[in-house]
Amino acid sequence: MKFTIIGAGNGGQSMAAHLALLGYEISLYDIQGSLIESINEKGGIKVEGVIHGFAPLKATTDLEIAMQDTDIVMITTTGTAHKAVARSIAPYLQDEQVILILPGYWGALEFRNVFNQIGMSKKVYVSETESLIYTCRYIEPGHVRIRKIKESLEFSALPASDSVIVKERLKEVYPQLVMAGSVLVTTLNNCNPVFHVPITLLNAGRIESNEEFFFYPEGATPSVVNVMEEVDKERLNIGRQLGVELTSALDLLRRFYQVEGDTLYEGIQRNLAYQTGKAPTTLNYRYIYEDIPYGLHPMVKLGEKLRVNMTCSNLLIDMASYLMKENLRAGALDLSDLGLAEMSSVEMVEYLRGEKNRR
Repeated sequence: MKFTIIGAGNGGQSMAAHLALLGYEISLYDIQGSLIESINEKGGIKVEGVIHGFAPLKATTDLEIAMQDTDIVMITTTGTAHKAVARSIAPYLQDEQVILILPGYWGALEFRNVFNQIGMSKKVYVSETESLIYTCRYIEPGHVRIRKIKESLEFSALPASDSVIVKERLKEVYPQLVMAGSVLVTTLNNCNPVFHVPITLLNAGRIESNEEFFFYPEGATPSVVNVMEEVDKERLNIGRQLGVELTSALDLLRRFYQVEGDTLYEGIQRNLAYQTGKAPTTLNYRYIYEDIPYGLHPMVKLGEKLRVNMTCSNLLIDMASYLMKENLRAGALDLSDLGLAEMSSVEMVEYLRGEKNRR
């Protein structure tokens, strides 16, 4: 199998190194010329942590070259780029290719909606995971550290009836992928907005003072976790309204990292993978500019459509907008971008499962 990886950030470089060391053909693509040049100057990517080695590979800024003769397209960009990526790769797609978005951030819905709008008719399998499979950071271009590879990770295709095909194609590489009921499960089980937004906003003073601290163990104090739990309740209530079984934030930590703890606070504090991650030194960061417009905002819009009380999530969006002096709802991902705006809750479930043919 040949893998094309779109996005050479933390996840993309970690994935490229891991898969190359496993012996797979890799094409790593990014729009940042200087980043790609640095990787190519080194001849590949050095990886340390739970995986050690040097993975020889070539990276490119030429999307047509990256997409040639590929079997699996892995999307590791931020959610902010999903619409542009979907439009960019559409001309190069071929029948029977698998697209996997890690993590989803509503990505499968957005990709399908873009493909429908532009009339992309190739038979491709669009899928997403609930989280990035790697807990990782890149130290510099061509050098990454992988602290953890998640041992159980849910994914779904859109429609969910395609999930068995995706699972079969990826089972040798990622046996830990578990089929979820639909992409609403994977999207709503992405707890980045639940974790990142409250910790960032409620530690804004520490972040802007350039104080060095560990984001999770020091930023997620008991009172901050209280807010995280309220957002998590709103998320879980959306699932209940749709008849979709979601996983609590604490149980996700238990599944991803095998942590022990009776409370979310204990789960965060005891998660070894969280102990060395430093907080950002600016609020101009993806924890606000990705997790709010591409995570929290569409969750709020879906909740409000289903008449779920979204008071805490709305409060965080408003607070962030005041802090940044800009309307973070303007241009944010909306239900119309996902093809869900005109659907009832029953129609949504049918569409997601593949019972309603909208492909």
